[in-house]
Amino acid sequence: MNDRDESVTRLLRFRQALEQLIEDLLPGPADSVAPGGPPAPLDVFLRSDEVEIQVELPGVSAKDLELSAHGQRVIIEGLRPGQAADTGTWLCLERPIGRFRRVIELPAVADTRRASAAMQDGLLVIRVPRIQDRRGSLREIAVTEVPRR
Repeated sequence: MNDRDESVTRLLRFRQALEQLIEDLLPGPADSVAPGGPPAPLDVFLRSDEVEIQVELPGVSAKDLELSAHGQRVIIEGLRPGQAADTGTWLCLERPIGRFRRVIELPAVADTRRASAAMQDGLLVIRVPRIQDRRGSLREIAVTEVPRR
């Protein structure tokens, strides 16, 4: 690898790290997308019974993914395979490689403990069942009479 290729590779890694930092720090209504495009393109569907998240991850295998939930957020982390050019000079570098992370704020109250995920042909599909949001609903509280002493 020549000095120019190494510099370009380091610059691209820096860009990915900077985009991730911006995504982690700036609040967004659903998912903060850093300038230059998201690290993993996704669609979020809100259905009456579930939230479905579809993530494009070509070349990524299920063993290279880590899915977790924190509160009403789904966190997708993984590693995209890739290789540095051993010889030659990069003319175009658009395909992201290396580590990535997406944090998706669920658009509805959902039961993340019952979430499921499946990977097929480079498409990760995550399904999270919705639950009724009971916060803010009116609930009667019984009052008991305490006798005087």
